[in-house]
Amino acid sequence: MFDTGYSRQQVSELLAAMLTVAPDRDDEHQPARHFATALRDHLFKMPDIDLDKLPDSTPEGFTQVFSNEQQRRQSLQLLIIMPYLSGKLHDDDVQRVDDYARTANLSPGSLQDLNNLVNGHIKKALIYYSRRGANEFLPGSPVQKLKSIVREIHSLVGDKKRADVYEQLSTLETGTLGKTLFNFYHGRDFKFPGQRGNLGESAVRHDCVHILSGTNTDYAGEIAVSAIEATMVRSEVGWEMVTEVLVDFHLGIAWTLPGGIKPESMNFDPDLFSKGLAVGAKINTDLIHDWNFWDDIHTPLSVLRQRFNITDVDIIDMPVPDKDPEAKTSYWNID
Repeated sequence: MFDTGYSRQQVSELLAAMLTVAPDRDDEHQPARHFATALRDHLFKMPDIDLDKLPDSTPEGFTQVFSNEQQRRQSLQLLIIMPYLSGKLHDDDVQRVDDYARTANLSPGSLQDLNNLVNGHIKKALIYYSRRGANEFLPGSPVQKLKSIVREIHSLVGDKKRADVYEQLSTLETGTLGKTLFNFYHGRDFKFPGQRGNLGESAVRHDCVHILSGTNTDYAGEIAVSAIEATMVRSEVGWEMVTEVLVDFHLGIAWTLPGGIKPESMNFDPDLFSKGLAVGAKINTDLIHDWNFWDDIHTPLSVLRQRFNITDVDIIDMPVPDKDPEAKTSYWNID
Protein backbone atom coordinates (compact mmCIF):
# COMPACT_ATOMS: atom_id res chain seq x y z
CA MET A 1 0.00 0.00 0.00
CA PHE A 2 1.41 3.39 -1.01
CA ASP A 3 1.06 6.51 1.13
CA THR A 4 0.52 9.46 -1.25
CA GLY A 5 0.22 12.01 1.55
CA TYR A 6 3.47 13.81 0.73
CA SER A 7 4.06 17.46 1.50
CA ARG A 8 5.24 19.81 -1.23
CA GLN A 9 8.72 19.72 0.33
CA GLN A 10 8.77 15.92 0.22
CA VAL A 11 7.67 15.75 -3.42
CA SER A 12 10.33 18.31 -4.36
CA GLU A 13 13.00 16.32 -2.50
CA LEU A 14 11.93 13.05 -4.14
CA LEU A 15 11.99 14.54 -7.64
CA ALA A 16 15.38 16.11 -6.98
CA ALA A 17 16.76 12.80 -5.72
CA MET A 18 15.41 10.97 -8.78
CA LEU A 19 17.19 13.38 -11.13
CA THR A 20 20.35 13.17 -9.01
CA VAL A 21 20.78 9.40 -8.92
CA ALA A 22 20.23 8.81 -12.66
CA PRO A 23 20.73 12.05 -14.56
CA ASP A 24 19.81 12.10 -18.25
CA ARG A 25 22.90 11.70 -20.44
CA ASP A 26 21.69 13.65 -23.47
CA ASP A 27 19.12 16.27 -24.36
CA GLU A 28 17.22 14.12 -26.86
CA HIS A 29 16.43 11.12 -24.65
CA GLN A 30 15.41 12.29 -21.18
CA PRO A 31 13.73 9.35 -19.40
CA ALA A 32 14.58 10.60 -15.91
CA ARG A 33 13.04 14.01 -16.48
CA HIS A 34 10.00 12.51 -18.20
CA PHE A 35 9.40 10.12 -15.29
CA ALA A 36 9.87 12.85 -12.69
CA THR A 37 7.38 15.04 -14.57
CA ALA A 38 4.86 12.20 -14.81
CA LEU A 39 5.14 11.35 -11.10
CA ARG A 40 4.70 15.00 -10.18
CA ASP A 41 1.59 15.31 -12.36
CA HIS A 42 -0.18 11.95 -12.00
CA LEU A 43 0.74 10.45 -8.64
CA PHE A 44 1.25 13.55 -6.48
CA LYS A 45 -0.92 16.03 -8.43
CA MET A 46 1.51 18.94 -8.00
CA PRO A 47 2.08 20.08 -11.61
CA ASP A 48 3.19 23.56 -10.52
CA ILE A 49 6.48 22.27 -9.06
CA ASP A 50 9.21 23.51 -11.41
CA LEU A 51 11.77 20.78 -12.11
CA ASP A 52 14.33 23.44 -12.99
CA LYS A 53 14.08 25.00 -9.52
CA LEU A 54 14.33 21.91 -7.34
CA PRO A 55 16.61 21.97 -4.28
CA ASP A 56 19.91 20.12 -4.37
CA SER A 57 19.48 16.57 -3.09
CA THR A 58 21.88 14.59 -0.91
CA PRO A 59 21.45 11.22 0.80
CA GLU A 60 21.49 12.97 4.17
CA GLY A 61 18.86 15.52 3.14
CA PHE A 62 16.68 12.78 1.64
CA THR A 63 16.76 10.76 4.86
CA GLN A 64 15.97 13.83 6.94
CA VAL A 65 12.99 14.89 4.81
CA PHE A 66 11.58 11.36 4.81
CA SER A 67 11.56 10.76 8.56
CA ASN A 68 8.44 8.58 8.21
CA GLU A 69 9.69 5.04 7.61
CA GLN A 70 6.98 4.01 5.14
CA GLN A 71 7.46 7.10 3.01
CA ARG A 72 11.23 6.68 3.13
CA ARG A 73 10.95 3.06 2.00
CA GLN A 74 8.58 3.75 -0.87
CA SER A 75 10.56 6.82 -1.97
CA LEU A 76 13.72 4.73 -2.13
CA GLN A 77 11.85 2.22 -4.31
CA LEU A 78 11.20 5.00 -6.82
CA LEU A 79 14.92 5.85 -6.79
CA ILE A 80 15.74 2.20 -7.47
CA ILE A 81 13.70 2.33 -10.69
CA MET A 82 15.72 5.24 -12.08
CA PRO A 83 18.86 3.40 -13.33
CA TYR A 84 16.71 1.14 -15.53
CA LEU A 85 15.10 3.96 -17.49
CA SER A 86 17.87 4.66 -19.99
CA GLY A 87 17.63 1.07 -21.19
CA LYS A 88 21.11 0.22 -19.92
CA LEU A 89 22.38 -0.04 -16.36
CA HIS A 90 25.31 2.21 -15.41
CA ASP A 91 27.57 1.56 -12.43
CA ASP A 92 27.63 5.18 -11.29
CA ASP A 93 23.81 5.43 -11.25
CA VAL A 94 23.54 2.31 -9.13
CA GLN A 95 26.27 3.57 -6.81
CA ARG A 96 24.34 6.77 -6.19
CA VAL A 97 21.20 4.79 -5.35
CA ASP A 98 23.31 2.67 -2.98
CA ASP A 99 24.51 5.85 -1.25
CA TYR A 100 20.93 6.98 -0.62
CA ALA A 101 19.93 3.53 0.62
CA ARG A 102 22.95 3.21 2.91
CA THR A 103 22.29 6.58 4.50
CA ALA A 104 18.62 5.68 4.96
CA ASN A 105 19.67 2.31 6.45
CA LEU A 106 17.58 0.40 3.92
CA SER A 107 18.40 -2.63 1.77
CA PRO A 108 15.23 -3.88 0.04
CA GLY A 109 15.21 -6.90 -2.24
CA SER A 110 14.77 -4.71 -5.32
CA LEU A 111 18.07 -2.96 -4.51
CA GLN A 112 19.81 -6.32 -4.16
CA ASP A 113 18.38 -7.25 -7.57
CA LEU A 114 19.70 -4.00 -9.08
CA ASN A 115 23.21 -4.58 -7.76
CA ASN A 116 23.30 -8.18 -8.92
CA LEU A 117 22.05 -7.20 -12.37
CA VAL A 118 24.49 -4.31 -12.89
CA ASN A 119 27.32 -6.69 -11.96
CA GLY A 120 26.11 -9.27 -14.46
CA HIS A 121 24.92 -11.75 -11.83
CA ILE A 122 21.63 -12.44 -13.60
CA LYS A 123 21.12 -16.00 -12.35
CA LYS A 124 22.03 -15.05 -8.79
CA ALA A 125 19.50 -12.22 -8.88
CA LEU A 126 16.83 -14.63 -10.14
CA ILE A 127 17.56 -17.20 -7.44
CA TYR A 128 17.29 -14.65 -4.63
CA TYR A 129 14.17 -13.08 -6.12
CA SER A 130 12.56 -16.52 -6.55
CA ARG A 131 13.22 -17.37 -2.91
CA ARG A 132 11.62 -14.15 -1.72
CA GLY A 133 8.73 -14.63 -4.13
CA ALA A 134 8.08 -18.18 -2.91
CA ASN A 135 7.86 -16.93 0.67
CA GLU A 136 5.44 -14.20 -0.40
CA PHE A 137 3.13 -16.06 -2.76
CA LEU A 138 2.99 -19.54 -1.22
CA PRO A 139 0.90 -19.42 1.96
CA GLY A 140 1.34 -21.13 5.30
CA SER A 141 3.94 -23.24 7.01
CA PRO A 142 6.92 -24.92 5.27
CA VAL A 143 4.84 -28.09 4.88
CA GLN A 144 1.96 -26.13 3.36
CA LYS A 145 4.36 -24.36 1.01
CA LEU A 146 5.74 -27.71 -0.11
CA LYS A 147 2.23 -28.99 -0.79
CA SER A 148 1.49 -25.88 -2.84
CA ILE A 149 4.67 -26.40 -4.86
CA VAL A 150 3.80 -30.05 -5.53
CA ARG A 151 0.28 -29.01 -6.58
CA GLU A 152 1.64 -26.41 -8.99
CA ILE A 153 4.15 -28.86 -10.49
CA HIS A 154 1.36 -31.40 -10.99
CA SER A 155 -0.68 -28.71 -12.70
CA LEU A 156 2.18 -27.69 -14.97
CA VAL A 157 2.62 -31.17 -16.39
CA GLY A 158 -1.12 -31.53 -16.91
CA ASP A 159 -4.19 -31.91 -14.72
CA LYS A 160 -7.36 -32.33 -16.77
CA LYS A 161 -9.65 -32.15 -13.76
CA ARG A 162 -8.22 -28.81 -12.73
CA ALA A 163 -8.25 -27.46 -16.27
CA ASP A 164 -11.90 -28.45 -16.67
CA VAL A 165 -12.83 -26.27 -13.69
CA TYR A 166 -11.48 -23.26 -15.56
CA GLU A 167 -13.08 -24.26 -18.83
CA GLN A 168 -16.47 -24.31 -17.09
CA LEU A 169 -16.13 -20.55 -16.57
CA SER A 170 -17.41 -20.19 -20.14
CA THR A 171 -20.93 -20.92 -18.88
CA LEU A 172 -21.07 -17.93 -16.52
CA GLU A 173 -22.87 -14.70 -17.30
CA THR A 174 -21.19 -11.99 -19.34
CA GLY A 175 -19.65 -9.35 -17.11
CA THR A 176 -18.83 -11.70 -14.24
CA LEU A 177 -15.24 -12.18 -13.19
CA GLY A 178 -15.34 -15.83 -14.25
CA LYS A 179 -16.65 -15.26 -17.77
CA THR A 180 -14.30 -12.34 -18.29
CA LEU A 181 -11.36 -14.45 -17.09
CA PHE A 182 -12.36 -17.20 -19.55
CA ASN A 183 -12.55 -14.74 -22.45
CA PHE A 184 -9.27 -13.13 -21.38
CA TYR A 185 -7.41 -16.45 -21.50
CA HIS A 186 -8.99 -17.86 -24.64
CA GLY A 187 -8.65 -14.64 -26.59
CA ARG A 188 -4.92 -14.48 -25.84
CA ASP A 189 -4.30 -18.22 -26.19
CA PHE A 190 -3.16 -18.37 -22.56
CA LYS A 191 -3.15 -21.74 -20.80
CA PHE A 192 -5.30 -22.33 -17.73
CA PRO A 193 -3.82 -24.07 -14.69
CA GLY A 194 -3.96 -27.77 -15.43
CA GLN A 195 -3.20 -27.30 -19.13
CA ARG A 196 0.30 -28.02 -20.37
CA GLY A 197 2.36 -24.85 -20.60
CA ASN A 198 0.39 -22.89 -17.99
CA LEU A 199 2.09 -20.46 -15.60
CA GLY A 200 0.29 -21.52 -12.41
CA GLU A 201 -2.44 -20.01 -10.28
CA SER A 202 -0.28 -17.11 -9.13
CA ALA A 203 -0.39 -15.92 -12.74
CA VAL A 204 -4.19 -16.05 -12.62
CA ARG A 205 -4.16 -13.69 -9.62
CA HIS A 206 -1.94 -11.35 -11.60
CA ASP A 207 -4.28 -11.60 -14.60
CA CYS A 208 -7.22 -10.68 -12.38
CA VAL A 209 -5.40 -7.41 -11.68
CA HIS A 210 -5.11 -6.87 -15.44
CA ILE A 211 -8.85 -7.45 -15.81
CA LEU A 212 -10.07 -5.42 -12.85
CA SER A 213 -7.77 -2.47 -13.58
CA GLY A 214 -8.37 -2.45 -17.34
CA THR A 215 -4.70 -2.85 -18.19
CA ASN A 216 -3.81 -4.87 -21.28
CA THR A 217 -1.14 -7.52 -21.86
CA ASP A 218 1.16 -5.84 -24.38
CA TYR A 219 4.70 -5.08 -23.18
CA ALA A 220 3.90 -1.55 -21.99
CA GLY A 221 0.78 -2.95 -20.30
CA GLU A 222 2.79 -5.51 -18.35
CA ILE A 223 5.04 -2.73 -17.08
CA ALA A 224 2.02 -0.57 -16.26
CA VAL A 225 0.24 -3.32 -14.32
CA SER A 226 3.42 -3.89 -12.31
CA ALA A 227 3.11 -0.26 -11.19
CA ILE A 228 -0.43 -0.96 -10.00
CA GLU A 229 0.74 -4.02 -8.10
CA ALA A 230 3.70 -2.16 -6.57
CA THR A 231 1.50 0.44 -4.87
CA MET A 232 -1.35 -1.99 -4.15
CA VAL A 233 0.60 -4.86 -2.56
CA ARG A 234 1.30 -4.49 1.16
CA SER A 235 4.86 -5.85 0.97
CA GLU A 236 7.96 -4.69 -0.90
CA VAL A 237 7.88 -7.70 -3.21
CA GLY A 238 5.50 -5.65 -5.35
CA TRP A 239 8.47 -3.47 -6.33
CA GLU A 240 10.42 -6.55 -7.37
CA MET A 241 7.56 -7.31 -9.75
CA VAL A 242 8.42 -3.95 -11.33
CA THR A 243 12.06 -5.03 -11.58
CA GLU A 244 10.94 -8.23 -13.28
CA VAL A 245 9.17 -6.52 -16.17
CA LEU A 246 11.72 -3.72 -16.52
CA VAL A 247 14.46 -6.29 -17.04
CA ASP A 248 12.39 -8.44 -19.40
CA PHE A 249 10.61 -5.76 -21.42
CA HIS A 250 12.72 -2.59 -21.09
CA LEU A 251 16.33 -3.74 -20.76
CA GLY A 252 15.60 -6.61 -23.14
CA ILE A 253 17.18 -9.26 -20.90
CA ALA A 254 15.36 -12.59 -20.51
CA TRP A 255 15.30 -12.79 -16.71
CA THR A 256 12.02 -14.33 -15.55
CA LEU A 257 10.37 -15.07 -18.90
CA PRO A 258 8.91 -18.55 -19.49
CA GLY A 259 9.77 -20.40 -22.67
CA GLY A 260 8.21 -19.00 -25.82
CA ILE A 261 8.21 -15.35 -24.71
CA LYS A 262 11.04 -13.18 -25.98
CA PRO A 263 12.44 -10.16 -24.15
CA GLU A 264 11.82 -6.72 -25.61
CA SER A 265 13.47 -3.33 -25.20
CA MET A 266 12.40 0.22 -24.35
CA ASN A 267 8.76 -0.28 -23.36
CA PHE A 268 8.68 1.90 -20.25
CA ASP A 269 6.09 4.66 -20.67
CA PRO A 270 6.60 7.19 -17.83
CA ASP A 271 3.09 8.64 -18.04
CA LEU A 272 1.42 5.22 -18.15
CA PHE A 273 3.59 3.89 -15.33
CA SER A 274 2.91 6.92 -13.13
CA LYS A 275 -0.82 6.64 -13.74
CA GLY A 276 -0.55 2.96 -12.82
CA LEU A 277 1.08 3.90 -9.53
CA ALA A 278 -1.85 6.25 -8.88
CA VAL A 279 -4.41 3.54 -9.75
CA GLY A 280 -2.75 1.03 -7.42
CA ALA A 281 -2.45 3.52 -4.57
CA LYS A 282 -6.24 3.93 -4.55
CA ILE A 283 -7.04 0.21 -4.43
CA ASN A 284 -8.08 -0.69 -0.88
CA THR A 285 -7.20 -4.41 -0.93
CA ASP A 286 -4.04 -6.34 -1.73
CA LEU A 287 -5.51 -8.43 -4.55
CA ILE A 288 -2.44 -10.67 -4.71
CA HIS A 289 -2.26 -11.70 -1.05
CA ASP A 290 -5.60 -10.88 0.59
CA TRP A 291 -8.25 -11.88 -1.95
CA ASN A 292 -9.26 -15.29 -3.29
CA PHE A 293 -10.65 -14.73 -6.77
CA TRP A 294 -12.57 -18.00 -6.59
CA ASP A 295 -14.77 -16.46 -3.89
CA ASP A 296 -15.96 -13.89 -6.44
CA ILE A 297 -15.93 -15.90 -9.63
CA HIS A 298 -19.69 -15.22 -10.12
CA THR A 299 -19.48 -11.55 -9.12
CA PRO A 300 -19.86 -8.81 -11.77
CA LEU A 301 -16.71 -6.78 -12.44
CA SER A 302 -18.64 -3.59 -11.71
CA VAL A 303 -19.35 -4.80 -8.17
CA LEU A 304 -15.75 -5.85 -7.57
CA ARG A 305 -14.38 -2.57 -8.87
CA GLN A 306 -16.65 -0.64 -6.55
CA ARG A 307 -15.65 -2.83 -3.60
CA PHE A 308 -11.92 -2.45 -4.29
CA ASN A 309 -12.12 1.26 -5.16
CA ILE A 310 -11.11 0.81 -8.80
CA THR A 311 -13.17 3.72 -10.03
CA ASP A 312 -11.57 4.79 -13.29
CA VAL A 313 -12.39 1.90 -15.64
CA ASP A 314 -15.53 0.24 -16.97
CA ILE A 315 -14.40 -2.05 -19.81
CA ILE A 316 -15.25 -5.75 -19.55
CA ASP A 317 -13.48 -7.62 -22.36
CA MET A 318 -10.35 -5.78 -23.48
CA PRO A 319 -9.43 -6.14 -27.17
CA VAL A 320 -6.44 -8.46 -27.61
CA PRO A 321 -3.08 -6.92 -28.51
CA ASP A 322 -1.61 -8.13 -31.83
CA LYS A 323 -5.01 -9.53 -32.81
CA ASP A 324 -7.30 -6.51 -32.65
CA PRO A 325 -6.01 -3.27 -34.21
CA GLU A 326 -8.27 -1.32 -31.83
CA ALA A 327 -6.52 -2.72 -28.74
CA LYS A 328 -5.09 -0.16 -26.33
CA THR A 329 -2.59 -0.58 -23.52
CA SER A 330 -4.90 0.78 -20.85
CA TYR A 331 -8.58 1.62 -20.45
CA TRP A 332 -8.30 3.99 -17.49
CA ASN A 333 -10.40 7.11 -17.57
CA ILE A 334 -7.88 9.27 -15.73
CA ASP A 335 -5.76 12.33 -16.48
